[in-house]
Amino acid sequence: LQSVPELSPSGVGSVILLGMLCAGVSVLFCMTMETAGKYYKQIFKNGYIRIFVGGCIVVGLTLLLGTRDYNGAGMDVITRAIAGEAEYPAFLWKILLTALTLGAGYKGGEIVPSFFVGATFGCVVGPWIGLPASFAAGTGMAALFCGVTNCPIASVILCVELFGAEGIAYYTLACAVSYMLSGYYGLYSEQKIMYSKMQPEFINKSVH
Repeated sequence: LQSVPELSPSGVGSVILLGMLCAGVSVLFCMTMETAGKYYKQIFKNGYIRIFVGGCIVVGLTLLLGTRDYNGAGMDVITRAIAGEAEYPAFLWKILLTALTLGAGYKGGEIVPSFFVGATFGCVVGPWIGLPASFAAGTGMAALFCGVTNCPIASVILCVELFGAEGIAYYTLACAVSYMLSGYYGLYSEQKIMYSKMQPEFINKSVH
């Protein structure tokens, strides 16, 4: 990261807000993924036709956008976001194209796209809420990953591995807020949340 803000009340408030926003985007990501797959299957019963149509949609959108930034893993875009450079609608386009691709039946994974969405979203929203773009990109990447996977400890460790421990208080705060407010949504329907996120109660609830 280019810089890590000193721990301060204003910094804490901004990171809490970033965590809240990332929780909302993580819910949007999960809902879009689920909805795309559901409608593909309803409209195209044949799996081969579903894959063909999905591929045509993705190719068509790629040509309309005039860039391949949203195809593949997008590691170069993530790198640019961590450096403080991202397009404003990038996170929305990545959510849409990921959902259209995987919902059609293609395989490629959801984790790196979640990094893409979190990093680009954090990069563009950070300066609006008083955070450096680079720092907000790294923190947003972890917070959104936490929201879609419900893995707060792994998310904090990921930040420390990538960016060092200097901002661990902020990383932990953002991931905790995102985990708490992202509800019981998740990318993997087999996942179960054993304890309530809001109160000390055993719930054994499947994500949706």
